[in-house]
Amino acid sequence: MNKACVCSKVRNISSSFHILIMMSVESCKSITDEVLKGLSGGKHIYRTLELGDYDKGFPELLPQLTASTLSREVFARQFHELAKHQDLIQTLVCEDRGTGRVVGTIRFFVEPKYIHNGGSVLHFEDLVVDNACRGHGIGTALVKIVALISQKRGCYKCLADARKELLPFYEKACLLYTSPSPRD
Repeated sequence: MNKACVCSKVRNISSSFHILIMMSVESCKSITDEVLKGLSGGKHIYRTLELGDYDKGFPELLPQLTASTLSREVFARQFHELAKHQDLIQTLVCEDRGTGRVVGTIRFFVEPKYIHNGGSVLHFEDLVVDNACRGHGIGTALVKIVALISQKRGCYKCLADARKELLPFYEKACLLYTSPSPRD
C-alpha cells in the first residue's frame, strides 16, 4: 500500500461498495501543493459550482454518471437551494482552461455527528469526468481535493458509495484499501 494512504476500508453493500478514505497529513500537504499548482499540469481549474456552469456543460456530464436530464429551471432552483447550505453541501467542478467547459464534478456533504465528541463525516458522491477527458487524473484530483477539505474541516472520516466496477479507479489512485472488516 502506498505510504500516502494511512488506512482505508471497503464494505460490501449489495452491488455497491462503501469506501472509507483516510490520508496521512503528509499526503494532504502534497495535495495542497498540487492544488496551488493548478493540478493536471495547469490545464484545469478546480472550483465550486457556479450558476453559469449550466452553459459550460455541467448538465451534459450527469447522464455520463446515471440517467439524468436537467432543465435550466431545475438547475437554478437546486443551485439556489443548495447555496443556502454551503457550509455543509458543495459541488466542485473541474473546468478546462482551454475550452471553458466543465469536464468533471463531485458533490460532497458534511454530516455533523453526536459521536466522536461531535465530530463530522464527509460523504462524497456524484463523481463524474467527461468520457473524453478520462484517464488524465481529473477524477483522482477531485477526490483528493475532497479528502483535503475533509481533513481541513476536521472530519474523522471521508466516505463514498461506489459501484463495484469503479473499485480499480479508487485502488489505482491509492484511495482505498480493501479490508475484510465489516466495521469502520
